[in-house]
Amino acid sequence: MSCEKLRSGLSICESGVKDYFQEVVLINRNDILNKQILTPLVDIDNDYTCRYGIAFNLTTGKSGFSYSITQNSNVIFGSFEKSNQNNIPQYKHSVTIPIVGISQQIKCLLKQIDNSDYFAALKLKDGTVEIYGFEFGLTNDNYTYDPQNSDGGAILKLSSTSDALEDELPFIYLGNSIDFDNLFLNLPFVLSGDFNNDFNNDFNNY
Repeated sequence: MSCEKLRSGLSICESGVKDYFQEVVLINRNDILNKQILTPLVDIDNDYTCRYGIAFNLTTGKSGFSYSITQNSNVIFGSFEKSNQNNIPQYKHSVTIPIVGISQQIKCLLKQIDNSDYFAALKLKDGTVEIYGFEFGLTNDNYTYDPQNSDGGAILKLSSTSDALEDELPFIYLGNSIDFDNLFLNLPFVLSGDFNNDFNNDFNNY
């Protein structure tokens, strides 16, 4: 691991892990029961704390649903684009998912994606889980599905809409990476972090 020291005193460390497991878990935003978002803070001593995490749980019995492809592929991944609106950073989150086939299950999957309000969880090969589109959801307004083409279907890009960009970068999930494998089903909710002497209103839970 290599680290670069910034003038602010922070260090940027590059772990080298950049590959995602070829699986996405889509979660209905209406199923969120509790959440806590931790963003960077500066305390009364002007000390900066770097944090960019999220914890959440779902209504009892609710879970995400998983879609996966062969791990030899490299098509399921997340990305984001930064822009400014009124000098405020805004972020377009995107998750790319290949859909192949013409079965009833595939058609039901497409219909659910078309009609639902989802955010997405992705897991990197080091176990880190990233959360995309948590605040305002991901959608795909237009796509062409062609089961006869060379890819056999479509590569869907679920993204933030232009009128509902995210206020934050994709979050790092603060729970156990096993939660991803279990589709975030029946999780307890434990608040974390120190909120004393905090100038930021980033304690969000309901």
